[in-house]
Amino acid sequence: MASDPLRRRSEPKEKPRPKIWAEGDQRPPFNLRAFGSASLHLSREGVAPLHAWVARTARRVAVNVKNGAGRIPEEKLGRAARFVPSHLRVAAWIKNGAAILSHASATADPDVKRGNALVAEIEPHLWPGKAAPLSPAPVPDPLSAPPANPEPVVLAEPMQPGDDPLSAIRSDLEGGPAARPAPATALPAPPGPAATGAIQVSGYALGWLSCFAALPYGLAKAAWLHIKGVDLRRIGQDD
Repeated sequence: MASDPLRRRSEPKEKPRPKIWAEGDQRPPFNLRAFGSASLHLSREGVAPLHAWVARTARRVAVNVKNGAGRIPEEKLGRAARFVPSHLRVAAWIKNGAAILSHASATADPDVKRGNALVAEIEPHLWPGKAAPLSPAPVPDPLSAPPANPEPVVLAEPMQPGDDPLSAIRSDLEGGPAARPAPATALPAPPGPAATGAIQVSGYALGWLSCFAALPYGLAKAAWLHIKGVDLRRIGQDD
């Protein structure tokens, strides 16, 4: 049976290509691995700024306490004054807490440079101009020759406490011995190697614990972005 040339000519040469996306649905396909990675990334982005804000606030509080804010006079404490730490010691403790929070923020922050900048901002000691210990006086060489004409050294006679007339008058007016000036409080030393390592480890642990605690927030935000049509595989790749 001969074929009809007109019928063959009327048949389409190529079949229509299938559409990539269904009509009315432009969302990318769901990827469980990309969903989990995006959720963790969003959790870290949400936690890091909170740690950074608290760290900066704690350092400002430490500076204010160092300058005397909230200091309780010793005369009001009475006998309990020896059990209460000085305001300088409390300021150093608050500053160390700020350092832990800065390391927690740097651990949680996906931006490594921003986290390192925060640590460098919080890390400096509250007393950068602390005096270094005095070096011992030079010991003269016993083999060196003494000077030709040594001058005699005249030592002043020690003054007894009762020899000062002003002190005696002040004691008579106050009805007792002259008050001695209070000894100066020693400045807290910067953290040593062991304390610095403990601060870093504590900040690292706090950073990751807070990220996992905030994971429900990241899951909810990643689900919302997927519903809006955002490709979750691109989250965290542009940082």
